[in-house]
Amino acid sequence: KQKEITSAVVQVTAEEFNKGPINNAAQLLQGKVAGLSIYNKGGNPNAAATIRLRGLSTVGANISPLVVVDGVVGASLDNVDPNDIESINVLKDGSAAAIYGSRGSSGVIIVTTKGGKSGDMQLSYNGQLSSSSILNRIDVMTPEEFRAAGGSDLGGETDWTEAVTRNAISQIHNISASGGFGNTTYRISANLREKEGIVINTGFEQFNSRANISTRALNDKLKVDFNASFTQRQSSFGNDLVLKYATLFNPTAPVYTEGSEYFPGNSGDAIGGYFETFGLFDSFNPVSIAEQHDLTGERTELNYNLSLGYDLTDDLDIQFRAARQTSVNQNRNYVPTTALLVGNALSPTRRGSASFNDNRYEFKL
Repeated sequence: KQKEITSAVVQVTAEEFNKGPINNAAQLLQGKVAGLSIYNKGGNPNAAATIRLRGLSTVGANISPLVVVDGVVGASLDNVDPNDIESINVLKDGSAAAIYGSRGSSGVIIVTTKGGKSGDMQLSYNGQLSSSSILNRIDVMTPEEFRAAGGSDLGGETDWTEAVTRNAISQIHNISASGGFGNTTYRISANLREKEGIVINTGFEQFNSRANISTRALNDKLKVDFNASFTQRQSSFGNDLVLKYATLFNPTAPVYTEGSEYFPGNSGDAIGGYFETFGLFDSFNPVSIAEQHDLTGERTELNYNLSLGYDLTDDLDIQFRAARQTSVNQNRNYVPTTALLVGNALSPTRRGSASFNDNRYEFKL
């Protein structure tokens, strides 16, 4: 009944979305819907946003809302560029989400992408350039304070947080063409995103394209909608331990040791040119970790769906929908012998480390 769902259904339109350099569709809704929590811990640009609707609504793995994109139940939100979204409906209560069964027990997020309008073709371009920097830093000892407290003086002065971070530059480019003729409308778009992470050697480059075509036939009784999208993303994940050791490492240590050999002879030497403090427990050069640990990934997603609707009578219509989504992920992790952490040049049994992870996921409706 309408009175049961009035407060449980919230629609957010394109005019109401959050503005600025949005790189994830979920960020459009942050702070817009009561009871909907969206956050990205740590600021990693490659980490997916955590979405919770009114807390943990169930015991087990199904704690994220069900995502529906253009009628495709269970579609991926990662394959929708924020510039292509027309509106988002959030179903918060069980009565509102009941149409989707148990899969909607944690709420439902319904995404409608932009379509074309009848008339001459219109071209549009949207570009954004942004810069990100650290908001709050952990207060650590300066080299002078460290020496005064009795710490080992290694002859240098380094702000390790400064050494492993940067002012991250990001850019977004979107171009679209839309129009229509007769009973047919269309919209085609292409999106390019380059996002740097604040930690050096982190970020991603992403290309996304989408096509939406709608038409009517048989005296307007038959409506045909076809949507297709393609996403390719190349990521540099970095290492989660970089900021840990930027906080812990000796502030009197230099970043590099000039003319050093790969294999050290004494404590406090270097491998690969990076200064390391050998013999100390849990003490590694954070710049070495950031620059020598090469963790990259490539994700390719393709999805398409066809929707048919036929009006049998004024009060009865029949619907048919078919969809398919394919996701391919390839992750590569390489650490050379000259990295003390994991690569471990001092070990006679380990000479670097390499791992490969490939997976393919297919979804059919």
